[in-house]
Amino acid sequence: MSFNTELRNELVSISDRAIHCRIAQLAGYISINGRMEEYEDSEVLAIRVDSDESEAMVQRLIRMITKIPDDTVLCKNEKKHHRKVIITGDTEELFQKLKLRRYHNRLSVDGIITQRGCCKKAYFRGAFLAGGSVGDPEKSYQMEIATLSQKEADRLINILSVMDMKAGLVEHRDRFVVYTKNGDTIADMLGFMGAASSLMNFENIRILKEIKNSINREVNCDTANMAKVARSSAKQIDDIQYIVSTVGMDYLPEGLRDIAVMRLEYPYLSLKELGEAINPPLGKSGVSHRLRKLSDIADKLRDEK
Repeated sequence: MSFNTELRNELVSISDRAIHCRIAQLAGYISINGRMEEYEDSEVLAIRVDSDESEAMVQRLIRMITKIPDDTVLCKNEKKHHRKVIITGDTEELFQKLKLRRYHNRLSVDGIITQRGCCKKAYFRGAFLAGGSVGDPEKSYQMEIATLSQKEADRLINILSVMDMKAGLVEHRDRFVVYTKNGDTIADMLGFMGAASSLMNFENIRILKEIKNSINREVNCDTANMAKVARSSAKQIDDIQYIVSTVGMDYLPEGLRDIAVMRLEYPYLSLKELGEAINPPLGKSGVSHRLRKLSDIADKLRDEK
């Protein structure tokens, strides 16, 4: 099961005790997935749902908030992942309690619904369940909510900003998408919506990723250092072999001859390790200085030739 599915399952199972929070959650959901549509020669309120869990949540909230008869709340299947909860009866009570406003076939919610801090959380949770998704945190960090209007997107961004969270906004086709790619912000959003289990899972994944990335950085650094040592050593050996083949090892002073012999014998040692292998030991800077001298001698011999 994907991280997004586990998160949604956790969110739909949350049941606020306060009636005003239940109203806010359903309002957040309907603000994105609610429409006025024609059904059997009459106009109905249709609420799109994408799973058994979200369908049950919508029906449960309607029963908790209103006295709309159960037999007027139907579910219509359209496609495999597209179905709707349809209210065929009078929706005046629902419109009144959720402070719904109609613009043609679309619906909007009055800002009074999200005045309380707890209702902001419930509203945002409902909006996420209606149009939100989160990417697999093991691959990348991305969380978004697609809305039908910029007004609704701005409302969600404002709710987040009040809680010291920042999100971006991008228009994609006929949707306004509120999004973030920041891991800390996603963690804050999960906690804000009340998804404690998903938050813990998310943080565990982040810790493991950081450990893995840290190990990879160290390995890459070690590999780069080894490659650098190998390149330098190859150049030094090439210079020493040229000196030996041209004028012989005895051409070199004793100090340079000692380091030349050691480099030929131990081609993979670092400068520090090479200095420690010499008797008496020599510091890294001393080894580097002598090898540069050998390189200068080799270059001079090449020029003379």
